[in-house]
Amino acid sequence: MRLYVAYNCMYILGMLLAMQIRFVGFQHVQSGEHMAAMGVFFLMQVFYFLDWVKHMLSDTKLFQAFLRITVTSAVAVGGIALGLGMVSGYISPWTGRFYSLLDPTYAKDHIPIIASVSEHQPTAWSSFMFDFHILLFLFPAGLYFCFKRLSDATIFIVMYGLTSMYFAGVMVRLILVATPAVCLISAIAVSATVKNLTVLLRSKNKVVQTGSTKGSGGSKSSSKVTSLCQSL
Repeated sequence: MRLYVAYNCMYILGMLLAMQIRFVGFQHVQSGEHMAAMGVFFLMQVFYFLDWVKHMLSDTKLFQAFLRITVTSAVAVGGIALGLGMVSGYISPWTGRFYSLLDPTYAKDHIPIIASVSEHQPTAWSSFMFDFHILLFLFPAGLYFCFKRLSDATIFIVMYGLTSMYFAGVMVRLILVATPAVCLISAIAVSATVKNLTVLLRSKNKVVQTGSTKGSGGSKSSSKVTSLCQSL
């Protein structure tokens, strides 16, 4: 449910905000590169609709029949809509820049004008160093702490960081996409390191305090013994 709420808010608000930019307009609705995100959005609606129907229906066999009909209808309607959109030209095909992200050698072999643009070149290590600075060294440490404490949130962060770093290495302009992920994962590294350090310091202080209290208790008992011996 948390994933459902988060993805719906992100997708709907992102679509509405992108439509306010005149240059973008409805391109993200008609572009083939955004069809996967739209497909995930509708897939989540179908999934939680089926979950609600399963909660309402008590008959298991009736739900299984309804599940088969719904899934078949959703796949058929989605396939027909996608096919009609691509045939009619409403949904534009993938661009050369998108192909070059999946295959870095595609632009050089098929569309040299894309490869001739400087911001479409692969990213050099110097660019990473100048842009990320110390975050480049904290990024692997943050991945380590994410793998150490696996959850749905940390798995999402790891996937976001690794995929964004891959695309940033393919095309230099996509360092802007990788920067939020690098900052987030590096912050996890700093936070986990400081937390572990404070826990270690507190444990050492407790050991020192317990040792000092034991020592003071032993000295008091020895002083009592010596005073008794002197009185005798």
